[in-house]
Amino acid sequence: MNWYYADDLDNQVSVDESQLPELVASQTIKPTTPVWNDSMTEWKPCADVRPDLFGGDALPPSLTPAQSRNVASAPQPGIAANQSQTDSVAVCALVFGILGILSCFTLFSIAGIICGHIARKRALENPTANSNAGMALTGIITGYAGIILSVLVVIVYFLFIAAAVASEM
Repeated sequence: MNWYYADDLDNQVSVDESQLPELVASQTIKPTTPVWNDSMTEWKPCADVRPDLFGGDALPPSLTPAQSRNVASAPQPGIAANQSQTDSVAVCALVFGILGILSCFTLFSIAGIICGHIARKRALENPTANSNAGMALTGIITGYAGIILSVLVVIVYFLFIAAAVASEM
């Protein structure tokens, strides 16, 4: 029986049925390549008409929820198995905590404390990410230190103002 397939340039190419396995093996005909013969009314993907050429089903079976979780937690390529990924929230906690100390701006310190607690909770829930717990704790400590330093600066400022007012009397 003669078959027709549409090539990459949408040309209709006539082939004998015995040539189809060779064309599939050479990737000339792919599962989505439209094919047609005299017994068909319309063009259809080759995998729909001749699934036997592609080893049965063209798609693998769906993953179970447990398999999906395992795939999601599998190490990513380029990251060693013993190397953990750095949590961006822990980095933010550290940066905001340091900015809170350096600038005496309380909002940076508060952001460092909040991000630090979020990152610390994540790190403790996932014990393989051991470097994130320390970074998160450092963000928390520097955040609280920034708030204490801000309060001390405000107290010293008011003491200077009080001293200046008292010396003018």
